[in-house]
Amino acid sequence: MGEVRPEARWIFLLSAKYNVVMTTSEMARILGRKGGAARARRLPTAERARIAALGGAARAESKIGERRILDNLRYAEAIWQLRPPPPLRRNRACPKPLPDVVRARS
Repeated sequence: MGEVRPEARWIFLLSAKYNVVMTTSEMARILGRKGGAARARRLPTAERARIAALGGAARAESKIGERRILDNLRYAEAIWQLRPPPPLRRNRACPKPLPDVVRARS
């Protein structure tokens, strides 16, 4: 029998309950739910409330940061729209005649 990759063996062992092959992120999500529930049971109510408040504050700060970034991008776009047009450059001679614009002299 051929050598089985270690990660394939873990996928089989961790997903035998569900009879499907799972990705690493799916396994981590399921195992994290179990660990998070056990930790929540172990922590006192005040500590859980403190952790939840920290999470809410971090989310609010993230939303404020997102709003500031979007405002800055809108401001930069408005400034870009208001810039003067580039100056026209005049060439005295072209390297070759322009097609359909300059007719040959006879």
